[in-house]
Amino acid sequence: MQSTISCCRLLGLLALATLLTACGGGPKSSSSGGTQGTAVPTSDIHLYLTIESTDGRNVVVRANLNDGKFLGTNYRLDGGDSLRACVAGVCRGMADNDSIFAPDYIARFDYQPGVDYVVSFNRQRVPGAPDSHAALPPDFSIVTPASRQTVTDGDIVQVSWAPTGAPARVELSYDAECSFASGPKAFSTGTLGGDADADGRESVSIDPIVTLAKTGVASPVTRCSIDVTVRHELDGMVDPAFDDGIAVGSVSREVNLDYIPR
Repeated sequence: MQSTISCCRLLGLLALATLLTACGGGPKSSSSGGTQGTAVPTSDIHLYLTIESTDGRNVVVRANLNDGKFLGTNYRLDGGDSLRACVAGVCRGMADNDSIFAPDYIARFDYQPGVDYVVSFNRQRVPGAPDSHAALPPDFSIVTPASRQTVTDGDIVQVSWAPTGAPARVELSYDAECSFASGPKAFSTGTLGGDADADGRESVSIDPIVTLAKTGVASPVTRCSIDVTVRHELDGMVDPAFDDGIAVGSVSREVNLDYIPR
C-alpha cells in the first residue's frame, strides 16, 4: 500500500531515534550523567545501531545512545567510555559527529554482505556491552524503471529489483522536489509500502506523490524530480547489557523519475 507524509522522512530507525530525543535538550555525559554524578548504568541506556550501504562498496556504521524515551535524553561518551566497530577482524573506533543535541558515533568500512558488523560499548567505571551486531543483505540493482524516466499524470510505474532480497525486509520510499510556474519549490516525502509477496517488484502511483507536493500551492506545477528508494533490511541484535534498542543492517538503491504534467 502506498502512503505519503509531508516534511522530513527519517531514513531508518536510527534517524527516528535521533528525532525523538533531539528535542529533550543537550546530551548528558555517559560517565557523570547518572544519579549524583555517577556513570549512567549501561542497563539504563538504549542503543540505536544502523549498518548501511548505499553503493555496494562503502558501509557506514552509526550508533546513538539515549534513554529510550520520547523527547528524551541522548548520551555523549566521555570519561573513558567509547564505541568500537569491527568486521572480519578489522576494528575502528567510532567517532563523535559533534552534533549539539543528538551525537551519533560513526565508523566506515568496506561492504561485506552476510558478515556481522559488531559494535562494542567499552566503559571505564561500569560494565559495558561488547556484542551488538547486524549483517548486511546481499547487494542488488534496480532493474526498472530506467533512471530519469519521464512520467506524467495517471502513470503507475513498476519498480523492480534483482535479486529480490528475500528474506530481508523490503521498504520503498520517495522524495520529490517540484517546481511551479511561479513561487518557490515544494517538496513531498513518504513511504511507498513494502514487498509482501517477495517477488522483487512493486507498483508506484505518481499522482499521490505530486498531489502532496503541490498541496496549498495555487500556481501550476511545471516539473518534479522524484527519487524512489528501495531498501533491504536485516534485523540484528542489541547486547542484552543495554536496556533495549535496535540494530539494523540495510542496503539501499535509488532511481530518479522526471515528472512532466500533461
